[in-house]
Amino acid sequence: MIQVFHCKVSRDGRSRADVVAMHERIAFRVDRQALNEIFSDEARWRELGIAFELVAEVEGDDLERACSATNHIDRDWSDNPDVEVKTANPRRSTSVGDLVVRDGVTFVVDKFGFSEVQRDSPPQEADPEPNPAPAPRA
Repeated sequence: MIQVFHCKVSRDGRSRADVVAMHERIAFRVDRQALNEIFSDEARWRELGIAFELVAEVEGDDLERACSATNHIDRDWSDNPDVEVKTANPRRSTSVGDLVVRDGVTFVVDKFGFSEVQRDSPPQEADPEPNPAPAPRA
């Protein structure tokens, strides 16, 4: 079983330059230092407006399969077999900067493939606001 976590920025977080900058470091550059900063103080970053939301559990242990199963390709990914949706919020495709957890090991979706990231504990599920809008692009 693989858990898929999407990086989310709250409405309030989008008005904070530090949160927008951190999101850009994660989602566009896959900056490992930025991930370490968030992982070292997730409660603070959640309060500021950036967190990881558990969106799906995918049967199996193949990271590539989990990502393709949580992408809108020819239909909404919630219709894909072996995927259990874990969010009531609108769904987007899994992309760079999101997390996948297999056997307790966390990986970040990288520009090409996956990179293991060191964590002391699994991602703490975010309590995002309903219907979050996408973060602005630089």
